[in-house]
Amino acid sequence: MTASTPSQLSQQASQHEDIIIIGASHAGIACAERLRKLGHEGSIRVIDRLKGWPLERPPLSKAFLKTDNDDETPFSLRAESWFADNQITLMDGVTVTRIAPHDHQLTLDNGDTLNWHQLVLATGAYPRPLPVPGGDNKTIMMLRHPDDARALRAKLNDAKHVIIIGGGYIGLEVAASARTLGKEVSVIEAADRLLARVASAEASAYFQALHQANGVVIHTQAQVNGITETENSMQVLIGDNKSNTKIMDAGLVIAGIGVIPDMELATKAGLATANGVMTDACYRSSVADIYAIGDVALPAHGYTNGTIRLESVHHAQMSADIAAQTMMGQAADAHETPWFWSEQYDVRLQSAGLVPTDHDTVQRQGRRDGQVSFWSFSEDGKLAAVEALNDGQAYMVGRHLLSSPDPDHMITKALIADPATDLKALMKRS
Repeated sequence: MTASTPSQLSQQASQHEDIIIIGASHAGIACAERLRKLGHEGSIRVIDRLKGWPLERPPLSKAFLKTDNDDETPFSLRAESWFADNQITLMDGVTVTRIAPHDHQLTLDNGDTLNWHQLVLATGAYPRPLPVPGGDNKTIMMLRHPDDARALRAKLNDAKHVIIIGGGYIGLEVAASARTLGKEVSVIEAADRLLARVASAEASAYFQALHQANGVVIHTQAQVNGITETENSMQVLIGDNKSNTKIMDAGLVIAGIGVIPDMELATKAGLATANGVMTDACYRSSVADIYAIGDVALPAHGYTNGTIRLESVHHAQMSADIAAQTMMGQAADAHETPWFWSEQYDVRLQSAGLVPTDHDTVQRQGRRDGQVSFWSFSEDGKLAAVEALNDGQAYMVGRHLLSSPDPDHMITKALIADPATDLKALMKRS
């Protein structure tokens, strides 16, 4: 009989261990799925504080808000039978109150305790509260999970004028959905442009023009100074950089000014944290046998080298895959170039890479009308990000180029800006 190697023994042991995943959104479900596909034979429990079946998050600001059908099956992350077929236990409506790392135990809100060999934190993030007088008013809507979306959809039906505070992707997607439903919409953004943290200046200008063409009123460099509720409406007090102030009335106020990683359990358990739960490249936390994935994770190595968290479905899936491989004693995949997407009206944005703070962007027209892409380069002249609007080819080529080494700076601004450049041919050169 052939003796097992140490790595094989480690993998064989891990196949029968009990694994608990806290969080049933994209990262948590993807991790459970990947573990089973890699041959894990032990128990897998997924615990989520929300009651009900896990739903996909991206549609919550788009198709979910616009549907008048109570059937949520099309938005399910997985079919109900999937959990039974994969022998994965979903514990919904359950809150974990404490993690005891040394005992490999956790406590639930009903007082019960559960033991685990490996623990995965997929706790995500929660909306950043409005730091203004009246910002904690319960009638102000936020959108992060299915319960938020259900409540927002119900209130949208009765609202005539909607004010959205925050001009990021979630705010703009909700604005597009509300306009499609025939609502009057105003967007208030404190920065000097929409999408200031995540998009190139050129893409920001594109989306501002798109929303204005669809009847959305955009206020940039506008500071919310307070929110009050009257008998018939919400009143938002805004000011600009010239000390001018005015009051805006709305039937519905929605806040979308970013999120905060949900690190409460991690902090109490003694895990190292910063702007997220700090992990290594394999998403192992500072405490043995505890991993952090998805929006809550801040990997020290990888695409961003511990500088920022990545909040996207792609990162949720990638981190889940890498953590599962590591738990199974297998070599983990390398970190991929991050990619994102958004849908607003009839425009589909697909982007890859991260737009640098200091960037130089060139615009390229697509092969068909309405297609355009923005290619951002860093200060050293290297391609850093591609934002493609209704242009699938530009996105696919850009993502490929960003994922391929370019030590000789073959991909230049002039090359991309030249209409005669064949994008497909560039893939063969890299």
